[in-house]
Amino acid sequence: MKGWYRRTRNPDGKTTKEIGEKAERFAQQFLRQNGLKILANNVSYSFGEIDLIAEDGDELVFIEVRFRSNPSHGSAAETVRMQKQQRIILASQAWLKNNQSYRHHYCRFDLIAIDSVIDSNHIDWEKNAFQTAGYQ
Repeated sequence: MKGWYRRTRNPDGKTTKEIGEKAERFAQQFLRQNGLKILANNVSYSFGEIDLIAEDGDELVFIEVRFRSNPSHGSAAETVRMQKQQRIILASQAWLKNNQSYRHHYCRFDLIAIDSVIDSNHIDWEKNAFQTAGYQ
């Protein structure tokens, strides 16, 4: 059957990808309003992806953005399990190898979790959401 893969659409006709992109744009705006400088977004490698990379003062921040429209199967924050964390860490290591000027920055991993509605009342910013033992 041709075209067997179909993107999931929500009631207002948007695909899950479009909704995810909207959540990431909202997260960028939120972080800028809170003083972060966005360096990159949607950095992708075959082994992992980083939604946002930012500077927070002298700290380098790798940020995962998660949105859940229906929390019946868990909140947005609960969806970032160990395997996802490891992929983000691998991607951050690759990014640092390609961006040597940041190699001496303290790095942290933050989570922007948005549940139900993409607005300022439903956003949760968890700094240092997870950690790594260090880079090799």
